[in-house]
Amino acid sequence: MLKRRLFGVIGMVLVILFFPSFSQATEPIKIGYIHSLSGAGSVYGKPCLDAAEIAAAEINAKGGVLGRKVEVIARDDKTKPDDGLREAKDLVLSKKVDYLMGTVSSAVALAISGFAKEQKKIFCVATAQSTAITSEKGHRYLFRISTNNSAYCRSAARRAAELPYTKYYMIGPDYEYGHSSIKEFWTELKRLKPDVELVKEAYSPLGTPDFKPYLSAILASGAEICYSSHWGGDWIAFAKQGKAMGYFDRIKDIGQDHGNIEAAMALGKDMPEGILGGSHYPFWALKTSKSNDFVKKFKEKTGMYPGVGAAGGYAIVYSLAEAVAKAKSTDTEKVVDALETIKVDTPVGNLTIRKIDHQAMWPFWYGFTKFIPEYPFAILQDVKAYDPALVYQTEEEIKELRAKK
Repeated sequence: MLKRRLFGVIGMVLVILFFPSFSQATEPIKIGYIHSLSGAGSVYGKPCLDAAEIAAAEINAKGGVLGRKVEVIARDDKTKPDDGLREAKDLVLSKKVDYLMGTVSSAVALAISGFAKEQKKIFCVATAQSTAITSEKGHRYLFRISTNNSAYCRSAARRAAELPYTKYYMIGPDYEYGHSSIKEFWTELKRLKPDVELVKEAYSPLGTPDFKPYLSAILASGAEICYSSHWGGDWIAFAKQGKAMGYFDRIKDIGQDHGNIEAAMALGKDMPEGILGGSHYPFWALKTSKSNDFVKKFKEKTGMYPGVGAAGGYAIVYSLAEAVAKAKSTDTEKVVDALETIKVDTPVGNLTIRKIDHQAMWPFWYGFTKFIPEYPFAILQDVKAYDPALVYQTEEEIKELRAKK
């Protein structure tokens, strides 16, 4: 009996040694998830994780990919580059994940991107929006299955150019994303409407608790309209304090995060009406069967409605699964090649990924905030999206930026 067991063990070891694909087929495909699961960024990180888990569960219920289940291993980057990089290293070197995904902070995304390049490990950015991530700082192993600030700032400029206002104040968080967003918006707006005037440009530290001095300065500036690149907790604080001061009654407001469902749910009745806000995923306006099904499942799991974080997490897991299936392998190089050519059915529609910068051609929508009986928070009405080919950086722009590196 003992001899038979010994031969059985030896036989299994020989199978694993000489036929490694046998052992690999029993292992899950591991996706290392790094995102802000605490702090201000968690309004994006937690829904993104919930949606990634929904996608993995759906794929696994259909037999997985290449006969292997998909597993999502989550870590909190605390919206700090050092923490994000440490978690990425542990996921790759200790947990042996096949791919990485996540982040809302562009600084964290860039830190992980450098490590992913060194390790030749695919990293799919979920929510971080700095255009530089995929343009001048892009590389073979980096993908973004979301929008970027080039797309929504240029979309904002197109919508703003249709408004009658000419005197602008601009404000944003004082780091790369905030500065680049304002630059993108203003450059495009000036191109479309040369008579606009910049009254003043200002920046606040990320995580500013008191925006009253900034709001007072805008009100006293003589500006008619303010473009804000604040997001997450900063925008929520700005909106609450601004509404209490009567700011939105005197200044027309526009910003890419002002219509996102995460902020709308957090603000509730404190959301100002009539501001021009952006949304990466206005599910109430899309009403496709794919979107409706996703909203239903997400609400069943979380009790909430999905926004940009959720839509991105769901789309990334399906993109990776689709690429692995097309490549018929989890081999990094083969999956990179497949990601460059797939078309993925997502809640925001069929997405393709541009080869030059690995940026998904994800639309961005703008509309005016309004409360309606169907929802306990404000949604965007008069929603409009612009052709991605018009608002993402062109291939010529990307080549020029990379040549300057």
